[in-house]
Amino acid sequence: MGSAGAGHEVAVRRALFATHEEDAARQFLDAAYGSRLRLSGLGEGALLRHERIDAGLFTVDRITLPGTLSFACEPIDRVVVNDLRSGRLEVSSRDREERAVEGDLVLNPVAVPYAALSAGSTIDSVTVDTDVVRDAAGVLAGEPLALMSHPTGPVGPAAARMWRACVDLVAVQFAGVQHAPPLAVSQAARLLGAAAVAAFPAAAPPPAPEESAGPATLRRAIAFIESNAHLDIPSRTSPRPHASRRGHCSTPSAEAWTSHRWPTCGGYVWMPRTVTCWPPTRAPRR
Repeated sequence: MGSAGAGHEVAVRRALFATHEEDAARQFLDAAYGSRLRLSGLGEGALLRHERIDAGLFTVDRITLPGTLSFACEPIDRVVVNDLRSGRLEVSSRDREERAVEGDLVLNPVAVPYAALSAGSTIDSVTVDTDVVRDAAGVLAGEPLALMSHPTGPVGPAAARMWRACVDLVAVQFAGVQHAPPLAVSQAARLLGAAAVAAFPAAAPPPAPEESAGPATLRRAIAFIESNAHLDIPSRTSPRPHASRRGHCSTPSAEAWTSHRWPTCGGYVWMPRTVTCWPPTRAPRR
């Protein structure tokens, strides 16, 4: 691309690193992944090689890890997907342990410490900005990214093919490019984020205990309705499902509030001026 528009574009950096020295390899990998990986086991004469395309919101790497190497990794606030092209890879954290062989996809634990063991591995590794993956998964900022932390199991062949096709598309699109439009970078990151979410579905979260009927906000709202049932109280409805449906609130007011279809007007739902019985009943037709 022309240099005239480069100031308004995103820099796309390409880097190649190779070393026989364990200390140099450790320092490089710590800088590359923004965390202390504490590499050990690089034998004398073995060559560690790392190639990278870095567009900010995502990186695409090809890593050659000779011999048997171990890593003790501090939390990385990026989603990292490893496509094992040869060798063996083991990843373990507090909640899970995964063993992968050639052809498997491995998701690194997100934002938690973990350990890894590589045996003669060549890995195509992709990192994606966590906020991009949150957006693809529909997870709000500040909420735990459980979708990526608790995958249901091994990635199937179809999902693996889809992931590799997306990575290949992005790698080709940014091959030899020094600058790219911000829209192209963000769309490529979203593609990788959506592919990661599709490849690693999450197990359903455990149901909330019965005694914790719902969020504190809902309980306060129910208490307010019950104590002011004689008043004309308009309440703004929300497009999101009522929280009480998830919390299984069992008070008479909660059941009536969620089950009765109140009249609406302009996005508001209206309570009767005086409510004396639950659930409200319709007057008989004459």
